[in-house]
Amino acid sequence: MKAFSSATVIHVNDFRSSLDYYTKVLGFTFDFEFGQYAGLFIDEVFVHISGAENPGRKKPAGSAHLCIDIDHVDDYYQRLSANGAIISVTLEDRVYGMRDFAVDDPDGNTLVFGSTIAHEIL
Repeated sequence: MKAFSSATVIHVNDFRSSLDYYTKVLGFTFDFEFGQYAGLFIDEVFVHISGAENPGRKKPAGSAHLCIDIDHVDDYYQRLSANGAIISVTLEDRVYGMRDFAVDDPDGNTLVFGSTIAHEIL
């Protein structure tokens, strides 16, 4: 068996508002929509947004927490700050070897964006 990709399903209360937030503020690209279910991506990372009226499996809105590795984390942080993203954790170097920050969506779902910090090899 070989796995090819993955998509995290993020449950939201206000489907339209969330779709706008993910595309206009966070910069995700729209892929598809089926009722209150939509596929989005940013480069090779896929997320699905599931609205309250979606008949599928339900999880509490605001319970998602995902981490996305990116390059140029400082530039992306500045872009999201300028776009009015809900920054819940500011951009900093972390003791665990990442430079990252976190944003929340209007329901409290958290997305962490970060890059590995280069360390000198002794």
